[in-house]
Amino acid sequence: MNGTNLLDIRDLRVSPRGMTETAILRGVTFSVAPGETLAVVGESGCGKSMASLAVMGLLPPGLERRSGDILFRGEPLPVDDNTAMRKVRGRRIGMVFQEPMAALNPVYTIGHQVAEVILEHEDISAAEARLRVVELLREVGLPSPDRIIDEYPHRLSGGQRQRVVIAMALACKPDLLIADEPTTALDVTVQAQIMRLLKRAQNELGIAIILITHNLGLVAQMADRVVVMYAGHKVEEASVQTLFASPQHPYTQGLLRATPRPGRRRAGGKPLEEIPGMVPAITDPPSGCRFRPRCPRATRECETVHPAVRQVGDTIVACHHPGRLEAVQ
Repeated sequence: MNGTNLLDIRDLRVSPRGMTETAILRGVTFSVAPGETLAVVGESGCGKSMASLAVMGLLPPGLERRSGDILFRGEPLPVDDNTAMRKVRGRRIGMVFQEPMAALNPVYTIGHQVAEVILEHEDISAAEARLRVVELLREVGLPSPDRIIDEYPHRLSGGQRQRVVIAMALACKPDLLIADEPTTALDVTVQAQIMRLLKRAQNELGIAIILITHNLGLVAQMADRVVVMYAGHKVEEASVQTLFASPQHPYTQGLLRATPRPGRRRAGGKPLEEIPGMVPAITDPPSGCRFRPRCPRATRECETVHPAVRQVGDTIVACHHPGRLEAVQ
């Protein structure tokens, strides 16, 4: 293990209980260093959010970690012990969940819910916690925090609710923040405000960020390194500069070709390329490489042998034939 890593996930496998042959996550390995932003990208259903829930010890009912290690500062996280994980969640690892309205309880005020995180981990009075909450709401850019503290979630806009969830995640100054699709359903202006807020918090607190997203524009702006996932597997990992300049896996190349970029025009005015086919069902994956049915360079070897993860230049990639397609323009 790299002793400088804050979080290490090694060979993580998550499966439905009683279904040993079916894996939602299979052999997922990645790490994040202090102060670093790691982006985890891929289509819906690829396992991005499931990996984050495994780290938090919040796997949905019916799923279990079958194997693999999750280490925090070199020590195993007690992800199978909910009582022990309550001391970690919010205090050492914060999480911004994908849908802020679902993350907030509609029957409690904003102040009650943010203060609950502080009172859980710190020995202070309710009055002191309330003052902290007002300051937190002000720091995340909410107007009139002394009024919003007594509001209920339904009284706030989507962007305001997202700021509240970020305030909750940052309340105890965690070492690691997991941001799961933090800009989903927000307009472009609010998206930019939320990402600036996260970046400012990172600079001021020195926290590491795992950014889970399908928005490659955000990845280019925010990330230091990128992990690309497909059908429960990690298929590529590289620095953000290397990944955008020289993607090795055909899936990564397909994602980049399907992403609109300012100033880039398709020849003849043609629409952006799409990746043909569909993500395979977890319960019925194809033999060999899981991307094979959609891959433009699949061979007979790809039909029978699942590709091992290996180093190709500055990139870690799981592909029998990496880097053969022309660079993405």
